[in-house]
This record gives sequence, structure tokens and C-alpha cells, in this order.
Amino acid sequence: MSDLQARLRLVARETNRRLITVFGSGISNQVLPTVDELTQLFREQLPPSDRPTFDTKIEPIAGTPLAYQNAASIVTLRASEYSVVKAIRCAVLKACRNIPSSEVTPTAESESKCRQLSDTTEGWEFPSGYRKFAEFYASLDGVTRGPIITTNFDPLIEVALRNAGIHATAVPIPANAAPSIEQLGEYAGLPVLHIHGYWTSRATSNTAARLTRERPSLDGLLRALLKSSVVLVVGYSGWMDGFMKSLRTRILDDADLLDTDVLWASYSKNPEHLANRDVLSELIGSPGFNLYLDVDGHKLFEGIAQEPGSPDGPSAPFGYSRLPVSMSSESFNLVRFVEGGQPGWDDVKFASWPVLSSTRMLQQELDHWLDQGGGGGVVAIGPLGEGKSMALRQIAIEVGESRGDWHVLWREPGAPRITEAWLQQVREDFGRALICIDEADLIAADLIATRGMWSDPSFGIAFLLASHDRLWWRTGISLKDRIIDVLFDGITVEDAKNISKAWVTTGIISQNGASEREAAEECADRLVASAGAMVDQHNTLFGAVLDVRFGPELGSRVEDLISKLSETPLREEVSAGDVFAGICVMQDRLDQYGSLGRGASRPVIAAMVGLDGVFADGKILETLGREAAITFAGNRVYSRHPAISRAIVGYLRREGKMREVCKLIGKAGGRLRDVGASEEDGYRDAYLFAQNLQSSEATAAAHGAVEGAPELLEPRVTMLATLRKEDGDRPLQYANEVAKRLHDYRDFWKNIRAFLVEFSIVLRSQGQAQTSAGLSALALHDGLGFTLDARRAGYALVSLAKSSARVRAQTDGNSMSEVPEICYALLERVKGSGHPEQHLLSLPLEKKDLEKARQLSADKLCNRLGPAVSKAARTAVEETDLEADYDAALSLNDLRRLAQQEYQADSRHM
Repeated sequence: MSDLQARLRLVARETNRRLITVFGSGISNQVLPTVDELTQLFREQLPPSDRPTFDTKIEPIAGTPLAYQNAASIVTLRASEYSVVKAIRCAVLKACRNIPSSEVTPTAESESKCRQLSDTTEGWEFPSGYRKFAEFYASLDGVTRGPIITTNFDPLIEVALRNAGIHATAVPIPANAAPSIEQLGEYAGLPVLHIHGYWTSRATSNTAARLTRERPSLDGLLRALLKSSVVLVVGYSGWMDGFMKSLRTRILDDADLLDTDVLWASYSKNPEHLANRDVLSELIGSPGFNLYLDVDGHKLFEGIAQEPGSPDGPSAPFGYSRLPVSMSSESFNLVRFVEGGQPGWDDVKFASWPVLSSTRMLQQELDHWLDQGGGGGVVAIGPLGEGKSMALRQIAIEVGESRGDWHVLWREPGAPRITEAWLQQVREDFGRALICIDEADLIAADLIATRGMWSDPSFGIAFLLASHDRLWWRTGISLKDRIIDVLFDGITVEDAKNISKAWVTTGIISQNGASEREAAEECADRLVASAGAMVDQHNTLFGAVLDVRFGPELGSRVEDLISKLSETPLREEVSAGDVFAGICVMQDRLDQYGSLGRGASRPVIAAMVGLDGVFADGKILETLGREAAITFAGNRVYSRHPAISRAIVGYLRREGKMREVCKLIGKAGGRLRDVGASEEDGYRDAYLFAQNLQSSEATAAAHGAVEGAPELLEPRVTMLATLRKEDGDRPLQYANEVAKRLHDYRDFWKNIRAFLVEFSIVLRSQGQAQTSAGLSALALHDGLGFTLDARRAGYALVSLAKSSARVRAQTDGNSMSEVPEICYALLERVKGSGHPEQHLLSLPLEKKDLEKARQLSADKLCNRLGPAVSKAARTAVEETDLEADYDAALSLNDLRRLAQQEYQADSRHM
């Protein structure tokens, strides 16, 4: 047991992973009825006439978990599920000293009375193991203290936590309807997940059938919870119930990528006793799984509570750390932040990074709100890499040290939403509280919803925030009268001097024989010059730092970085180096300065490795954050500066690896599209990445999207659009191959029109204008694909106009002689007058015929167009072996409708 205690002391000092504790019944049994006693309580729920049958079935297996499960099944079948719930309530009430034995049954029958008892800490007897655990948990920083999972029905864990000053909330999960990780964020207190149900609920999991069934929603929640976590399992036998099935899968398949360690505490002293348990024997030896023998859960947490790193008083709310936090210089890396790493508390404490001018302005604005007791706050806004996060930490520490009447709370990733109930609890616990939040755009909507409460100065709440300027202006700008923004964008001469002086003092830059003053002055001059050269490019602070630190050697440095990351395999022959390269390529091509929200999203990053989006925040981003100093803006991930991403792209092209990375990006987008990802997942930028590239790189990205979505026609349309920019027969060959199996794609009806237009463009480029015109016309047909809309109609009319004009130039007096002008007139009606001018400007048109067409109604235009191109459409289907239903006569009712709507709309404004 001492080994596990030592490990827990180490976990308590970690800042990059949280502790999630799983409790079985082994500890609660100290004060609650045993299995035999609970079985007897089940029996008492049956009428006397049914009890002999109960005894006959249960007595042979008495004292085993199977007896408990079968007893619950019998009561459910012969009485009701609610009778099982009442028996459980009676068992739980045995631990409530305020309820005399004569009142146990009446109380158990009242759900409201049970709920009232759950909300109080008075009168409950709880195990010493829970008391020591709660003391240990209360001593942890908010970043380390994770949710608790239990198979128990009772509220004793919550009672123990509340007694230790931690607000805990019971979350019943009796069936498969588990909350999402986002829904857990709605709870103001520390979530305690009761995965077999809660004693006040009207449904629990007790029978073998219910306990062992698959629980996919719980499985998804576990994946989200376990990422970057240490999981401690105490008092749990590990039999194969639905929860254990999920946990087993996560350990065997995902523990490495989720960055999860499992610490399994077994009461048994002999490992041979565990060999017969199939689940545990299977897990022993798996990566991340650690078995500890001879562990008494009642004594495990004795003497391991951390020395408090913050002043006496209430524990920090769930998801928050209370300043000051514990810091150690032992593992401090002096240059990590200077070279682009995210700042930590040790960087503020030990690195002597100077307080910059923008930081002083931010603190001055904050002092105004603190002096008047709260009611507002400040937000540092600006591009990536301008020192906002460091400024927040510097000010938070200063306020914590200089203002004894204010408590400083730092929000950690995964903290719950800010609600009025949460704010009220903070006020009751702390009085005055400064709430510090980096990436504040994530909670801007919460601040707007609760401003009626916190904006009152007498309420005692103030905010210290930071956000990318673009993201804050989306919603947070409406708070400008209460949250004052301070721009972080560049450095002053004074800032440069202070930075240089600190670098020389700490040895970050060498003096090269010069005095400290001379070295600092030279460094300051270089910083100012570099920042000035970048003034139009954003990221001037970190860009200048990179330039001064590495200069022309940046390229070789990022090459070394990619090589190092490539030695960290992730999955399916994809390394951390490949993923970082993908992040940099997307940044360089789509969003250099992180100001457009088009960098690689977390789901895209996970999909690069062929995984669900939940895995991004595990080993993948943990590795890249530590080794490559990536940064975040909303849900998007970037390198710390465009110079880095540009250097990576240059390296990839020199080494001939750019196409591989482009394919990886496209494939990730295809995977997300294939499973129905939403726009919020950011799939589109990766899925259509080919549109932002040239030549073979574009083809590689398009090919990746096809591989990622093998059953979709849409990425093949993009592939064809990319290929037709190439010379040769390849585009036509590809189009013919796709045409022969169109109905195999599950999105046929949605994308057939787009495919026909792309195919027609390829044919026109190959000199087959007649067939091209036929396919363009077919793309307007009512009976093919989803209802025609203005966008698809516009594409088809442009292609048909160009192809029919080429046919007219090649032959005299054919049926398409007036088609170009009809298409032009229809395009004006459907897309507006500017559209044909933009796309058909160079088209040779007969002016008289065009004016005549413009005078015709939409009905007459379509009546002329249909017969003129029907034969070409029929011939095109035959010549291309197109797998499409076409009955030899074009129907253009949808096109007629679109033209009439636009024509009538224009007429109203004439």
C-alpha cells in the first residue's frame, strides 16, 4: 500500500493530468448493510405468500453477489422495480442516525424526504476511508481534482466531500442515458457519477441483465473523462458489468492515446487470487495499468493529504485552482516559454519575465474594479503570441499576494459553466473573488447570461480574462461597459529593454565578451527592429523573440523538431510529427495568424490519427504542447508563430513530404464528413483543403478526402474538379469510372448535379462539346437528385452556356443555336445580373438574340431550352454509360420556378 500512497503523492503534484477516482462498494460496506442484509431487505418487499419461493431460489447462493442480483430480479418481477428502490433506500437510511428504525420505511417511501436528506451533511455516518479521501481531495489543486465514479447508490461520498469543504453533485446514470462531457459542465459542484443509479431515483441497475448490458453512451463519456487522467480504482471487484466492459475497452485499446494511467487498488494480498478474474488477469500487463495488492481502502488516504498551497479557507470550486498554487523550481525549464511554450506558474515565479507595458495597463484597469468591490473586469485581447496568458498569470499572482481581501480563482480546462447558482456559491464561500480565465471566449455567453448578478459591485465578483481578439469580438464585445478590453499587439522600446535585461541576467542569451549592459542593449535593438518589421503581420512579440533567438537557424531547428516528433508513433503509421506538420500546413495555407478560425480543429487532429475527436486532448496534443509549443484559439490549434509553420512547409517541400501531409489532412476531413460531423467540428477546411492548393498537392489532398469517405460521391466531385486542372486523359478516365457506379454512393441524390457539371467541364476541355452540353442540361433536370436550388442551377447554366456556344461555333443551324443566350437570360433571373457578367463575359453571344431572350418570360425560356437540349442529354447518358435515370425528355419545372421567383423579386424593385 505504501507504493500506491507514494504514487498518489506524486499525482497530487502533477499539473498536466487530473485524478479520477472509482469507488466500488468495498468502503461503503463499513456502515451500510452487507450483501446478505440487503438481500433480506429485498425479501421484505414481497408479500408473505411469495417469500417461500424467494427463499428456495436464493438460499443455495446466499452470501454471493449473484444472490443479491437474483433477489433484485425476483422482486422486480413479482412486485415492482420501485420495490427494489425502496429496499435500497432502507439500506441507505441505516447510515442516517437522524432517522430512527421505526421511521426508516416511511422515509424510504418519500422521495422528497430522501432528497432533503441527501442535501444535508447532518446525521450521516460515513466510513473513515471516505473522510480521509475527502481530506486528500480537498488538498488537491483544481487542475488535479477530477470527477468521481461510483457503483454505489448512497450519498456518503458526497457527504464526506461536503464536510471537507468540496461542493459535490450526485449524477445518477442508472441506464445508458449518460450525460455528455458538455452536459457535465452544467453541474456547479464536483460531479459524482453513480453509474448504477442513485438512491433517490426511481430506477437503479441491480439485476444481472441490466448490469451487464452494453452502455455505449457511458462508453463515450468514459473516453471523454479518461483523457489525460490518472484513474484510481478502490473497493471495486471488477466483475464484468457494463461499466467494467467500457473501462476494459478504454484500457486495452485507448489508454496510451488517451494518456491514461490506471491505479487498481486490490484488497487481496495474493495475486493468484486475482488470476481467476478474467477481466483483471486480462488487464495486468497492459500499458498504463498498475495493480497494487494488499490495499485497505479505509487506510489508503491516511497521511497523504498535501500541505495546503493556498491560504486557509474553502477549497477551490471544481475545475478551479486557488492561488497561490504550489510551485517547484526542480523541473523548471528556463527557456521553454521563451521558445514558445505556454506559460506556467513557475515561469512567473522563477523566470523573471518582465511585466510588459500592456500588462501594466491591464492591471491598472483591473485595479479600478477591485477598488470598488467588483462588478466588472478586464480582458486582454490580441493575436496569438502577444503575451496575454503570461500577463494573466503575473497579475493573478500579484493580486493574490497584495490584496488579502480578494480570493483568486484560476479556471482550469474542463471547468463547469458559470451560472448564477455557481456564482452564488462562490460568493458564499469566498466573499470577494477574482475569477481568472484564459481563452475567455469559451465562457463569454455565460458572462452575458449572468451579468445581472456579477455586475453588481456589492456582489464581490471581478474577472481577469484573456482571449484572441477575433473570438472575443464575436460575443464578448457586448460586455464592453463592464469588461474593459486592453489590446496586446506588439512591444514598446521599454518592453524590449526589459526583456533583454532579463535574458542577459538569466543567461538565456550569451554576452559574447560584452558587458551585461552592452549585451542587453544590442538584444533590445534587435527586438525592436524585428518587431517593427513585423508590425503589419501580427504576432510581433513572439515573432521578434523567435527572430532574435534563432534568426536564420529557425529552419534547421524546426527540422530537428519534426524529426524528434516523428519518433513518437500514434496510430496507423501516423506519428506526432505528421500531425504537427498537418497543423502547420493548414495554418500556412488557411490562417497564418490564427485570426480567421480556420486552423486545424481538435476533431480534425484526432481524425488524422483515425480516432474520435475526444482523443485529441490526450497524448496527441499533450505531446505537441510539450514538444512543439502549439497554441489554441477557440477550437483551433496553431503553431506559435507563422514563421514556424512557414518553415515546416518549406522543409516538407524540400524533403518531398508535402503531398503526404496534404493527403493526411484531406483524409481526416473525409473521415469526419463520412460520419456526419458538424460545422463546429471544423471538418470543412480539411475536407475541402484541395481547393487551397496547387497541382500535385491539391490532388493529394483530394485523394485523401476520397479515402476518408469511401461511400460518398461529394469528395469525388472535388477530386474531379482538382484533376481537371491537369493536362492529359486522367480527368476523363476518373469521371468515367465514377459515372459507372453513381448509385453506389449514399449521397447520390445530393451531389449528382455537381458531378454532372464537373464531368461536363472535363468533356468540354477534351473537345466533346456536344456531350458536355448534354450533361450540363441533365444537371437541370427535375427528376435527378434533390430539388434544384439557385446555386446548383447557376453552375449548370454557366457550363451549358459555354458548351452550347462551342457547339454552335462548330456547326451551323443546330438545335442549340439560341441556347447560350437563353442560359444567359435565365442566369440573370436565377443568380442576378452580375453573375453572367462574371462567368460568361468572354462568351460570344448574339446581342439581338440575347435581348429577345431577356424579353421572354421564365416559362417561355424553359419551354425553349428543354426541347433544344433534350436530345443532347439523352445522347450524353448513352455515350458516358452514366448510371442515371432519364426518360428522354427534360423537365425544367424547378428551373422555371427559380427564374420566376427571382424575376418577380426584381420586378418589385423596378
